[in-house]
Order: sequence, then C-alpha cells, then structure tokens
Amino acid sequence: MKLIREPLSIKQQIAYGVAGTIGISALAEGLLRSPVIDKPGLPIPSAVLSESIALLGNSAFMTEVWFTMRQWALGLLIAAIAGVVLGGLMGAFRKVFIAFELPVEFFRPLPSIAIGPILVLVLGAGMLPLSLTVAIACMWPILLNTMYGVRGTDLVAVQTARTFGESALGVFARIKLPSALPFAFTGMRVAASIGLIVAVSAELLIGSGDGIGGFILLHGSVSTDMDPIYAATLIAGVIGVLVSLLFVVIDSTLFRWKKGLAQ
Repeated sequence: MKLIREPLSIKQQIAYGVAGTIGISALAEGLLRSPVIDKPGLPIPSAVLSESIALLGNSAFMTEVWFTMRQWALGLLIAAIAGVVLGGLMGAFRKVFIAFELPVEFFRPLPSIAIGPILVLVLGAGMLPLSLTVAIACMWPILLNTMYGVRGTDLVAVQTARTFGESALGVFARIKLPSALPFAFTGMRVAASIGLIVAVSAELLIGSGDGIGGFILLHGSVSTDMDPIYAATLIAGVIGVLVSLLFVVIDSTLFRWKKGLAQ
C-alpha cells in the first residue's frame, strides 16, 4: 500500500492541461453557437483561433508583438534591479526599512496605469514611460520577496561571518543577499506575468498606437470585426503562459538546491 501519492509526471500534467483547455473551449463554442447566448460579437473560440494563426503570419502584427516584448523586458529589468537592491537593504538594515516603509506602503496599492499618464507628460511618448509603468507594477512582488528572503537568512551563517570579522555590509553582500536570491526570483516569476498584462494595458490606455495594446486600440476604432482584437488578446495570453513556463524552468534549473533546504 502506498502511503504517499506519487506526483503527476510532466506528460500527465500536460495531458490534463490540454484536456481542460479543449474542454472549456468546446463548452464555450457550443454555448456561443447555440440559441442560449444569442449576442453578436462574442468571441467564438474556433474563429478566434483561426484569426490568431493568421495574425502570427502577419509581419506588421509581429512587429507590434516585438515592441511589447521589448517594453516588457526593459520594465522587468528595471523592476528587478530596484526591487532586489531596495528590498535587500530593507530586509537587512532596520534604519533603511523604517525610512522606506511608509513610501512603499503608500505607492504599493496605487495602480501603475494611473501613474503612466504622468510619466508620459514628463518623459514624452515612446517606450520609456511605458516600460517605467511596467517596472512600477513589477517592483513590489520582487521587493517584498527579497526583503523577506533576506530576513530569513540562516542565523548560523550570519553569526559565523561576523565571527570572522565580516562587516555588516559584507554580511549583506556575501551572505544575506545570495541566500535571498531564490525568493527574489520567485518574485520576478510572479512579476513577469503581471508585467505583461500591464504592458498591453499601458499601450492600450496611454500608448501611441504601438505594441499589442496599440494594435487592439487602432483596430477597434476603425473596424467592427472583433475577431482580430480577440485574437491579439489570445496571443498576449499565450505569450504570458510561455513566459511563466520559461521562468519555472529557469527557477528549477538555477535554484534546484533550495528544494533540499525545504525538506
């Protein structure tokens, strides 16, 4: 008798995921084509999928996808640097924590999209204000994860370093910050998906017609055909899933050792 249930294999997980996606799509297809929901303009899965395949072969649309990805990557990079540095310092030094606690608690609940127009006003149109809007949204999970990761550093390692005469800054740089990197990366993984949503939303609301959001905005204003808009949204969602999977693979590769510590 097995006391512990074996975890699902990768193939089983993929099979269950594909089955769930196909099942939900089939249910939506049936409902939207039935008299139960008789509303024009709703996204019929087969039509949206067909339009998505067509868009992937459209070089002009792929240029907009590349713009969104560059904007998202720049925003995530800025957020990672700011979040790891500030979160690490707040977790390691009490005075830094007290100095930045109130500003962090004040700015953290603010929607970054609301700050976007101010950035456009100050910096002008282009990729930079959009990337900074993404960075503001992405910074908080990275900062908080890093801060709590630093606070959870093994006290024996810290005391040992201090015994050998390491300064407070040296302990932070050589012991606390490296030990918090798995937590910081978990924050980046969470922030990556959030950043992609914010990137498309920022293009839609404060952009100048560039990116996937700009494509949705411009197409929606000149056409009553909703399928390309749904298709662009679906492609953005698929990119989000692929980005999340990529971060999971990197996490399991770089920080495999942390699983041993958790046991």
